[in-house]
Amino acid sequence: MDDTQRKLVEAAVREAMEAFERAERALDAEALIATFAPVPEFHIYSDGKRLSHDAMTSYIRDAFPTLRSIEGGFVDLTIFVLASDAALATGTFRESTTDAGGATARVRGAASWLWREIDGRWRIVYGHADHYPDVET
Repeated sequence: MDDTQRKLVEAAVREAMEAFERAERALDAEALIATFAPVPEFHIYSDGKRLSHDAMTSYIRDAFPTLRSIEGGFVDLTIFVLASDAALATGTFRESTTDAGGATARVRGAASWLWREIDGRWRIVYGHADHYPDVET
């Protein structure tokens, strides 16, 4: 893969990550779910718990209606291009989630997402995210 192809993959995955974050902040469950590839090998580790595609989509669909807002996102993001159809996006994040009752939880952590181009669309096939309480400074 030449440098031009590498830059195109990096830009496509960066845009896909931005769409992921926009969907989260908009509390658009279906747009967020659409970033996950419904393939048998899909799984995400969230705080050490392995979630299948079905478990992840159920969690999002159940949780989003109970929320008022999600703010924040990645503080830094690095994209490692692995192939013309694969890249790893990784970084740290800070996020605050406010529920319908007005209670806000602030977390920080790290996440990595393995993106694959499947049928012309970049989607997540694997991920991990660790969340820790964050104190506003």
